[in-house]
Amino acid sequence: MVGSRVLRALFPLALLCALLIPYAPGAAAQELGKEGEFSLREEYRMEIDEVGDARITDVITYDRGWFDEYGYLFEENPGLLSRRYRSDSGVGEVEDFEVKVDARKATVTISFRTPGLAYNLKDGWTVFGYAGYALDRESDDEVVLEAYWTLNNEWTLFETMGLEERVVIDLPAGAREARFDESSGTLTYRLPPAKAEKGFLAANKTLLILVFSLLMAVSLLLLLFLLTRRAAPFRAPASLTPHAPPAAQAGAGEPMPPAAAGTAPETGDGGMGTEAGGDIPGGQASGAAPTPLYCRRCGHPRASAQERFCRRCGTPHA
Repeated sequence: MVGSRVLRALFPLALLCALLIPYAPGAAAQELGKEGEFSLREEYRMEIDEVGDARITDVITYDRGWFDEYGYLFEENPGLLSRRYRSDSGVGEVEDFEVKVDARKATVTISFRTPGLAYNLKDGWTVFGYAGYALDRESDDEVVLEAYWTLNNEWTLFETMGLEERVVIDLPAGAREARFDESSGTLTYRLPPAKAEKGFLAANKTLLILVFSLLMAVSLLLLLFLLTRRAAPFRAPASLTPHAPPAAQAGAGEPMPPAAAGTAPETGDGGMGTEAGGDIPGGQASGAAPTPLYCRRCGHPRASAQERFCRRCGTPHA
């Protein structure tokens, strides 16, 4: 009886406490924290080529309310967003860094190139730096990873936010045996040996060998011809060639033709007679044709014995 009276007295007090709990200071602070909490979503895409270089495209999506208030700071200070990559040991060198801010979509798109992201090791091509990520999808041409973090850095302007990250890794054409090891955070894959594309020289190797061989043979023959050819002896024109005397023209058994009228008979000393009153220097008869003279260098006929220089090459006559 007494116990029931006590319970009746305590019941209104318990009911009042239950009604006042939601308005306690601690509960009110917890509720405000949930309402003021912001989050990020990130899609990090890596396009790896056949030599291990990568093209990175990182899209970060912010809550609309927060970005409308603070997003302009990224436009004024794009270097804030590059610090993560410059200090990230998994990325290494950063080249062609670009930032695009889209206030309408509350997104920031970052793109850059990083050479040597994948290493060609004995076990195949390997990408490091993804410890703590969970595998979402895996195939020979694409691997998708997921992770959830709490972020407090330049991206959030040092305000704590939750981050939902999705990493998409596009593997080079021909990749196979792609495998992600969650314990070590490494991705490995294999590539077939690269086949060098044939250029013009390689595609026409046989034909070019034949053509060059023929050209070399023709060149060798021309060289031998030039080295072995001799200069042809000079031949005077027929009009300038002296005629043989009648004695040389007649045959051995043929009678000599009679001397022409007006010419002197042969003298006893074997020389030709001269006309009366007309001796010619050199002991030749005035009726005989003079012996032609030529340049000793080029063979050009001389106009007369008194000519001192060749009319063609200018060489002085002896």
